[in-house]
Amino acid sequence: MSHTHIAYHSSVEDKENPRDASAYEGGFGFLAEMRGILAEMAKMNDGLKDLESHRQSHLDIRQRAVSTWVRDALRIDTERRKEEMLRLNKDVIHGGDVRSDVMVVTERYRKNSTAWQSFRTLYGLTPDNVNDFDQPKCYRSLQALDRAASILLRNARTNLLTEAMGKQREDLVALLLEEKYEEAEKMSSTFLSENESSVAEEKF
Repeated sequence: MSHTHIAYHSSVEDKENPRDASAYEGGFGFLAEMRGILAEMAKMNDGLKDLESHRQSHLDIRQRAVSTWVRDALRIDTERRKEEMLRLNKDVIHGGDVRSDVMVVTERYRKNSTAWQSFRTLYGLTPDNVNDFDQPKCYRSLQALDRAASILLRNARTNLLTEAMGKQREDLVALLLEEKYEEAEKMSSTFLSENESSVAEEKF
């Protein structure tokens, strides 16, 4: 009798297991859905950062225009305004901004133009390369390319200050082209920090 009872009990458990398995799978499905939602929220957050960056750039450009007019038309100049103009000239006029510059080049120049062709010299990539990237995944890498381009823009150069800098940029660009975004992001955190850029430029 005991064997029969065990067999019966086992068969009852087997009937209940499908429901347990279904609940188990449902839990995994819910977690996967949550991960997807969190990933979408992260993309939206990156998109908002991008928009804010463009907004600040536009405000800086307009600030420079207003400050220039006050200085030249009203002949009002102060030490504070001089410092402001120096910052705006350095960061806005002679600062790298690969995402904005891609829009400028692709919307206002032809592919056979000098501006389009020289984009690669400035950023190490073509405009098409940048447009093909999953930009939220390589946000810091693009900022690193901005820092490198700033050196070229401020110093009217076509190559970086040292061979080591040039090699680092080439390696970063190679990772981006291979879509190895995580590796590129790690590398970009140590590539040309603002202090390093300033020190290097002072030496030259």
